[in-house]
Amino acid sequence: MSANILLVDDDDELRAFVTQVLKLDNYSVSEAVNGREALKILASQKIDLVITDILMPEMEGIELVQNIKKEYSQIKMIGMTGGGKLGDAENVERMTKLFFSSFLKKPFDAEDLLKIIRPLLESDS
Repeated sequence: MSANILLVDDDDELRAFVTQVLKLDNYSVSEAVNGREALKILASQKIDLVITDILMPEMEGIELVQNIKKEYSQIKMIGMTGGGKLGDAENVERMTKLFFSSFLKKPFDAEDLLKIIRPLLESDS
């Protein structure tokens, strides 16, 4: 059975790219443009992995992840950021320790994405 992945990002192009890569690798993908949408999806579907941007409108990634950790502690999470202060190595390391199973810095390619996702999901099977 393929894993169910929730992708949360306000960038339409990035969501389309990541969704295509994941579906080609036989994952089931749900999409949300912000944290509020993501929480609605989590309440109605079984999700194995959340991939979320950090900076988004309405509810940022860190707030979303804190909610997920409280309500759905078994779900693994991957954070993404485009850089700036949040993308520096120290912040990425700190956020990974606190919140995420792994972290992706944008831009990334399909191979980078799958190298991180596959081992996380295989450890569940």
